[in-house]
Amino acid sequence: MEGRMRMVYAPTVRQHPTPHLSRLLKRYLFPEGWGSFLQYVAFLLVLLLAVISVFPLYYCIITSLKPPEEVATVPPSLVLRRVSLQSYRDFLEGTGVANAPVSRWFLNSTVVTIVNTAGVLLINSLAGYSFARKQFPGKQVLFALIISTMLVPGWSTIIASYALTFKMGLHDTYWVLILPALASPFAVFLVRQFMLTLPTELFQAAIVDGASEFQLWSRIAIPLCKPVLAVLGLFTIIGSWNDFLWPLLVLNKSHMYTLPVGVSVIMYQIQGRGPDYGIAMSAAILMSIVPIVAFLLMQKQMVQGLTIGALKG
Repeated sequence: MEGRMRMVYAPTVRQHPTPHLSRLLKRYLFPEGWGSFLQYVAFLLVLLLAVISVFPLYYCIITSLKPPEEVATVPPSLVLRRVSLQSYRDFLEGTGVANAPVSRWFLNSTVVTIVNTAGVLLINSLAGYSFARKQFPGKQVLFALIISTMLVPGWSTIIASYALTFKMGLHDTYWVLILPALASPFAVFLVRQFMLTLPTELFQAAIVDGASEFQLWSRIAIPLCKPVLAVLGLFTIIGSWNDFLWPLLVLNKSHMYTLPVGVSVIMYQIQGRGPDYGIAMSAAILMSIVPIVAFLLMQKQMVQGLTIGALKG
């Protein structure tokens, strides 16, 4: 009897228990085996991409805060040892460029951005409402023609736009920066597609109550389209504020420059010493304030506008 019991329990005694550390790793770090391991790898890749994406902004900030004599050091320093606002002062004062009117450039960019955004939202919301809710001859053909212009590269029409605005005498005025930006096929398409998702019953009930066409657009369509209008407004603000090529072509007077054009002038002419990267970086930081503030103010509506299609689908 004793021998049998030894034979039965002997294998149990020889078993080696799972190490305590391995059991903890399996339980807490890798509860799903290879699935958990792949999640960690994906997280590390996302973290690496985030660092790569943020690094240029970090370098821009520390370069703008360096003293001028430390900006062009070789190899470049990635650590900010001493804070200096000299680059910001040189940019805002336009030092060395015949007192460049930086404040006027800020005003020009602000005026153009505000008017462009308001005009794009007004005109394209009306066009989108018409294509979504109205019936008229040639509606589908006209909409197809408008959408087809999205396939044409902007570079191929810039010469024609330049010649047309020059013959109209619009160069060196605000109009040359505003009028070409008001008509946007993408904006018409975006607003029209969103308005197609609005309940038809709301418009029918308003018509029964005696609402005019303008009231249908202003009191029903526009309030319901705030998410998509916020997205469109943010895109327009960023595009108008950062536009460089078109203002560079059509503006010749320094007091009419927008901020991107003026910054390029300051960067390459300040004190006659060639490119000044400290001033360029400080200008980039200041120029990014407006788009960032616009995004923060419209963040909620923008996220809703970007996701509403997926939610409805």
